[in-house]
Amino acid sequence: MYLGARPLARAAALLALTLLLAWSLAALGNALTRAGVAQQGLREWRAWHSGVSPWQWRLRRPADVIAARAFGAASVHADDDALAVHYRGGSWQIGLRLARPAALTDAPVLLLSLRQSAALPLSVIVRSTLHARACTADAGLLPARAGTLRIDLAALPWRCAGQPARMPTRAAMLRLQSSGPAGRRIVLISAMLLPAQALSPQAPQTWAHWRAQSPPRAGVPVVWLSDTYSPYLLAQRDALWQRDPAAIALPVGAPARAGAARCVLPWDWIAIAACALLMLGLLRWPPHAPRLRALGEALLALLPVLLIAFGVGDSQRPDARSGALILLALGFALLLSVRRTPLLAPWHWLAPWRQWALPLLPVLAALLLWLAQPVMVPGMASFVGYLPWAALQQYLLLVIVARRLDYALAWRPLAVLLAALLFALAHTPNTPLMLLAFAAGLLWTGWFLRRGALLPVIVAHALGATLLLGIASNAGWLRSLAIGGRYLGWGG
Repeated sequence: MYLGARPLARAAALLALTLLLAWSLAALGNALTRAGVAQQGLREWRAWHSGVSPWQWRLRRPADVIAARAFGAASVHADDDALAVHYRGGSWQIGLRLARPAALTDAPVLLLSLRQSAALPLSVIVRSTLHARACTADAGLLPARAGTLRIDLAALPWRCAGQPARMPTRAAMLRLQSSGPAGRRIVLISAMLLPAQALSPQAPQTWAHWRAQSPPRAGVPVVWLSDTYSPYLLAQRDALWQRDPAAIALPVGAPARAGAARCVLPWDWIAIAACALLMLGLLRWPPHAPRLRALGEALLALLPVLLIAFGVGDSQRPDARSGALILLALGFALLLSVRRTPLLAPWHWLAPWRQWALPLLPVLAALLLWLAQPVMVPGMASFVGYLPWAALQQYLLLVIVARRLDYALAWRPLAVLLAALLFALAHTPNTPLMLLAFAAGLLWTGWFLRRGALLPVIVAHALGATLLLGIASNAGWLRSLAIGGRYLGWGG
């Protein structure tokens, strides 16, 4: 009886720790989402308080406009921290990124900052929804000099489907259009929408009170969101913006004040530099204790991925900071792969087909979830496109990290638990995705450390992610497969 009590107590403690970590992951994802929504709301509060609006665009490179290109007879490229548009003879358009509809009734003034221009015609194109008919207004001529162009959108002669119309009340699509002879160019620095008159944020009100109200309103509404689970909180914020795009969303209890502007250090680049220095230091001066060295290598290998998940360099699109972190992760993993460590467990790519059942178990769960939702059918292209990303993730997690944790901790269940925790944290702050990654990580890491085969896990990861991608936009509990700032909908 005594001999069996100790393993049973160990198993019970491990189960309790697993459940505690799952609860902590959910709490962390919800808390970070809440903090991100509050940060965005206070940023918008400060914008309205300063006489501007949340819709501002800094144009520095092609990726700062829709599709990273001009539509029609023009090309775009970076030009000394600005965006140059080269005419090729004919009409062209560029689209400004919108993370949510722009409230044109509250901010009807478009301000364009140009470093170089020519006297050429300019039009503004708006769609109130992505499927609505396009409305166009002639904004006159671009100035034949550098400077600022102020366009009162409400005063322009708008035409919708060829008929005279009023200015749309909102813009889900906002494009600039021009035309001219080949060889001309303009250089755009920035664009923003401004209110025609001062608008002050209202006193905060509850979600229920705001829903009971009906337009018109005075000032910019500030609404406390009531949900706490991250996908539902973001869905509530989206519902708020769908009805009133200018509204400021704050989680219940968040401070509702503008706050003072302050100088902020470039923390993203400081974190990236610190990560690179830690990697260099570990490679150049490794600890004499091999287990401590293996633990340090395992944690540092995933550190760049964790920094991306926690928002370093993350936005609506990749940038130099997230690119630097990905290169750091790849470079460090490559150096560790070249440096042979015979103490680590061996691994290989393939496994007999009869051993594939266990790693494919999460795919069965994802398939059942997919069958329960009225969703789109994911295509083979999605699976093939995700396969390299799944391979990179699982190589880092299993080959580089899990084997070193297994050696360093000398107790496999703890190594499996820590590897799954790191895999879940790499999906921060997407709460449901963190929990799914934690569960799948436990299964895949335990199986890999026992069997040593990588390809079955890669295939299972890509298949499961493809199925989840098919339900993400329709399942309320799973908003998307995005992480970091993309999950919160920052950008544009």
